Amino acid sequence: MTFNIKTLNKISSKGLQLFSSSYSISDTVDKPDAILVRSAQVDTDTFEGLLAVARAGAGVNNITIDKASTKGVCVFNTPGANANAVAELVFIGLGLALRNVDKALAWINTLRDMTDAKEMDAKVEKGKSQFAGAEFRGKILGVIGLGQIGVLTANAAHGLGMQVIAYDPFPSPSNMHRLHNSVKVTSELSEVIGAADFLTVHVPLTDKTRGLLNTKSLVSFNGTVILNFSRGPVVDNASVAELLKQGKLKAYVNDFPNPAILNLPGVICLPHLGASTEEAEETCATMAVDQVKDYLEYGIVKNSVNLPAVDGRPAENVKVRLCIINQDVPNMIAEISRVIGGAGLNIVSFKNESNGKFGYNLIDLDVNVPDSLVAELAKLDKVVKVRRLTL
Repeated sequence: MTFNIKTLNKISSKGLQLFSSSYSISDTVDKPDAILVRSAQVDTDTFEGLLAVARAGAGVNNITIDKASTKGVCVFNTPGANANAVAELVFIGLGLALRNVDKALAWINTLRDMTDAKEMDAKVEKGKSQFAGAEFRGKILGVIGLGQIGVLTANAAHGLGMQVIAYDPFPSPSNMHRLHNSVKVTSELSEVIGAADFLTVHVPLTDKTRGLLNTKSLVSFNGTVILNFSRGPVVDNASVAELLKQGKLKAYVNDFPNPAILNLPGVICLPHLGASTEEAEETCATMAVDQVKDYLEYGIVKNSVNLPAVDGRPAENVKVRLCIINQDVPNMIAEISRVIGGAGLNIVSFKNESNGKFGYNLIDLDVNVPDSLVAELAKLDKVVKVRRLTL
């Protein structure tokens, strides 16, 4: 069987080369089995027969998740693959702001027409004092969000001699295990905002985080720099403009240019460079491709944002694997088992997981499964999608 893969952005060749000859990869595929994407918008309803979308990155706000879930399209992301690239850029951005690098570069470019080296040296020595800045060491960095990027950022700040206070109401145990023990963690956002000299935000964009940093939440902020390398709308642009105007904020460094802030003094906008390193793009692509292959070939789900994780390759005696997505309601396992048992088929393995909205089942059988049984399973109330994989 050949799987058709559609690419909507340039995907690193290090990832694409992992596909075998049983895959056809192109940016012109009309009816893809799966889509690989970075930043392009994906409306899953426009692709008939689509099984999966893999985002080579962490954020998935460019994909219609609700539509995908309704039709049983699995959506993957690659959490942590670009974490190091983003964390490094945080400190580049903070350095730009604290050392007035952007202003210094703009000023030095005004000397381009000078031809006398001694005259230029004198000009530079006389003018450099206006760009005197501040250091990281000894300052307090407030980290909002302790995902993999937030943890790397917090740990790196400690290594630079900074104090770190971090906010996360529901930190994952695995991330907390990697966090340096000097980092103070709180579930109170106001505590971090009130203590920090600099704030850096690392949360996904959701209804709850949209406008998380605004005039009201920042009322106790007495620091100088806010950094946003998560998603633009997490920080309210109108609030930033007002704080800059009032002199309560020195700099807003972000990765999301917007007409509302681009030309404001104190704003440093980068062109969405967070994950734009060769290493990050390769890692993201490799993870995304591996996830798509596992799902298409074996029904395995890892790092899905809309389906629960279910892992495990089938045993050697397995001939067919059924992959069933259902709404998470009582009695589904019994109903599915009833249909299979009623057909006189023996279940070798039955794996089921739920995320509270959807259940996902991997059911292995040592005999072939007729089309009629697949159709009967698909007709069960609350079943979203049934796939039959012949192994």
